[in-house]
Amino acid sequence: MIAEHVTDTHALVWSMYAPSRLGSAATDAGSARIYVPAVVIAETIMVVERGRLPGIALAHLLPRLEAMRTSDNYRLTSLLPEVVLASHTLSAIPDIFDRLIVAEAIHRGTPLISKDSVIRQSALVTTLWDS
Repeated sequence: MIAEHVTDTHALVWSMYAPSRLGSAATDAGSARIYVPAVVIAETIMVVERGRLPGIALAHLLPRLEAMRTSDNYRLTSLLPEVVLASHTLSAIPDIFDRLIVAEAIHRGTPLISKDSVIRQSALVTTLWDS
């Protein structure tokens, strides 16, 4: 059986543009099926649009995201109403985007690939990263 994980935004961006920044636990997840929540796609686009990845333009990012749609390892997921509704209970996480990402991992019953200290300290979901 293939392991399944949900990815946080920074983990997805780093996997594409700075793989050396990934923790070994996140790197080891490379053979897993990775669910990419719609909000992660939106945040990734926003990061590029705001110039927070020097040298990376939408013209470079969008084909990579599109390639994920046909990949065996990635599944781009829709933002489901039940996930949005469940996210309100995750008040230990102040950021709405992080809540939605965590809610997606909880909904799928999978670990979350994330270094985010707020998410990790909340203990609402199992995270994959080095300690």
